[in-house]
Amino acid sequence: MRLNVKDRMKKKGLNRNQFAKLVQIGYPAACAIYDGTTTRISFDVLESICRVLECTPNEIILPEDPQVKRLLAHYNGLNKINSKGKDDSN
Repeated sequence: MRLNVKDRMKKKGLNRNQFAKLVQIGYPAACAIYDGTTTRISFDVLESICRVLECTPNEIILPEDPQVKRLLAHYNGLNKINSKGKDDSN
């Protein structure tokens, strides 16, 4: 798994330095998160990232295992079908 925050940072107009300050982490850690090369992250930092970027962990954590990707795609497809069914019944 890896983090993907680039698009969210661009939407918020944040550079790496601003991101680091808002999340309260060091610049090298912010760069590793931005580049997707970080190898571990604490829940506190993940929570702070989600708060700053106004997202959920599901929106920024990407799987790299092909089987996990397929399962998530299937799960997301089922959620869309379920959501549509709920919308139609109202």
